[in-house]
Amino acid sequence: MQRRNFLKLTSALAASGLASPLFAKEAFTIYGAPAMPSLIIGVACMQGQIGKKYDAKLELWRDPDQLRAGVANGECKVMMSPSNVGVNLANQGRKIGMVNILTEGLNFVMSKGEKITEFAQLKGKKIVMPFKNDMLDIIVRAIAKKQGISGLNIDYTASPAESAQLFLAKDYDVAITVEPLASAMILKGKVSGIAVQRGANLSDMWAQAFSVKPIIPQAGIIADTDFYAAKKADFEILNADLTDALAWIKANKQSAAAIGTNFFPAPPPAIFMSIDTSNLCVKKPSEIKDELLKFYEILMEFNPKLLGGAMPKDEFFLC
Repeated sequence: MQRRNFLKLTSALAASGLASPLFAKEAFTIYGAPAMPSLIIGVACMQGQIGKKYDAKLELWRDPDQLRAGVANGECKVMMSPSNVGVNLANQGRKIGMVNILTEGLNFVMSKGEKITEFAQLKGKKIVMPFKNDMLDIIVRAIAKKQGISGLNIDYTASPAESAQLFLAKDYDVAITVEPLASAMILKGKVSGIAVQRGANLSDMWAQAFSVKPIIPQAGIIADTDFYAAKKADFEILNADLTDALAWIKANKQSAAAIGTNFFPAPPPAIFMSIDTSNLCVKKPSEIKDELLKFYEILMEFNPKLLGGAMPKDEFFLC
């Protein structure tokens, strides 16, 4: 086709609204959790090299059940998840592997009145928290079992935002939740005349209970292994972009917090506060494998079903 005719064709297609599919970038969608590590993903998609090659974007899942459904139907190829979910899916026969860990624990025990610094203080308290039977609940119940504490009074919600609202509006003593909602509770409490106390990070309570380092390799990116194998070099780019994004976030907290409002139901000041309290990181599984395996060993002892009945195989760790 002569250049003049080609230009005429593209102009006509543009006028008709049909040009974009011819020149559109391939999609590279990462499905993220409604928690602070998704800020790293969002910034990486906006600023990183992956966004120059692909139409890279972050979409948030509502709850872990939606994530599991997306994996089952093949919609989700790259996604952030609690670190046990990927193992569970792989042990069910899904082609899933781990790409990285993006936080080493971002859960806080928030309270009205008495500051909670020891797990035993939760006895007799009315507690609200999100995601029954998922990572946050798993951590709390594992600590309780290890310390011989039973009968915790917990009400569950479908999201961190809902638990925050109920904690502030109702007669709950304690909310156990993730960042940035923990910080948002403090700020919203001040406006409402409620003194919300930030208590212990669950990572510290975990360390005390199980005599391990005060970190929980809680969540990160997992991927369809066929998709990963086909785009292995791009995942190296992605991990580099995520590392750069985290450095940028820490150096530009105000700007990062403004970006975060696109992803989280929290105001910029809460997201700003959460950057320093979320234990954000970008670590390949090979860099944190000892901590991951110890964490999985504890979960296996607590309830093997959480991992699908078995420890992860070596090939689960993709890089």
